[in-house]
Amino acid sequence: MQWLNSTGVAISAFFILFILSKRNRRRADYLLILINILMISFLILDLVARTQLTVWVFFLQSISPYLLFPVFLLYALEILQEKNRINRYWILLFAPAIISIIFLIGELFFLHTYDAVELQQLYDHPPFSYHILYKGNQLLFLAALIWLIKKLRDFGRNIKEQFSFIDPIELSWLTETTWAYLGTTVVSFLIFIVSNFQLLPLDIQMAYSVVSGCIVLAAFYTSFQGIRHFTVAEYYGRLSLDAGRKLHEPIASESPTKYKTSSLSGAEQDSIFQSLLSLFENQKVYLEPKLQLQEVADRLNVTTHHLSQTINSVSGKPFYDFVNSYRVKHLQNLLLDPTKRNLTILALGMDSGFNSKASLNRIFKDETGLSPKEYQQRNLRS
Repeated sequence: MQWLNSTGVAISAFFILFILSKRNRRRADYLLILINILMISFLILDLVARTQLTVWVFFLQSISPYLLFPVFLLYALEILQEKNRINRYWILLFAPAIISIIFLIGELFFLHTYDAVELQQLYDHPPFSYHILYKGNQLLFLAALIWLIKKLRDFGRNIKEQFSFIDPIELSWLTETTWAYLGTTVVSFLIFIVSNFQLLPLDIQMAYSVVSGCIVLAAFYTSFQGIRHFTVAEYYGRLSLDAGRKLHEPIASESPTKYKTSSLSGAEQDSIFQSLLSLFENQKVYLEPKLQLQEVADRLNVTTHHLSQTINSVSGKPFYDFVNSYRVKHLQNLLLDPTKRNLTILALGMDSGFNSKASLNRIFKDETGLSPKEYQQRNLRS
């Protein structure tokens, strides 16, 4: 399986050079470089361990995965954060790695002296204390990755409460990457249990080959998508610059429970909602492709919290779906307008406030059950 390790090293080196070639690098870019450096280290150490296993190779190969996963979590949190600062509590992500490093230094360099045969035996059949260390770390990583997936889902709900467009800032790619790392951790956990306890005829080298393949795929996808997409912090900064003011803190995911203690009465909600309908139907603000909740709240002279509460409670939709339902209705009228037959569906979609062909088709089909072209053809025939 040397070709797999060599391929992974070459791919990671390419991504590092590509990221370094960028002019305006952010912290997320440097963390992405660190992810690739750690992956290169793991793959090279795996190759070296197959030919010449030393105490230092054993030590470095053991700790590299413990550093790779926390750095990925730190990278994901850096992508998610809006403010340009690092949370001091994020250092806790490296606590398992620090504990593992201290344990291994004491075990390998102070408490015991291993010759080549003993070291190979330790590598192939680690004692119970090593199982506690390895498997405990993997279980902690699993819990952290599950927490991250939940946080990403909360983020997805949150941006629908603030923006009428989410394609440039939605993080489905990061969710998919997290699932890839979660799958890698599960596979690694099971593979090493099977190998260590000899449940199947699978030696430690084969186990490392399987894990290496999973890590290569996960790191490749992370780097590819990380380079391809803007960070949320960067995009928020651009929105703030366009709007000419500082963006507000993200609104928490809305739910009926959240509003039970709200001071907003039913009559006040009705009044806000009627003003909202008037703004949408008379001024057609939904045609603005980058419409945000804050902008609508400013025009209605209400807080974003009260406006979000009103939209959710009265319409049963988040801001994103509410705005795009108007855009779909507007596009439906344009598709059947005989004076617009010379325009493409994409052009009509852009005139309706949509930002891209992908979002146009997806939202329209979600609302009507048909693509814009199918809707137009079916209604023109009838």
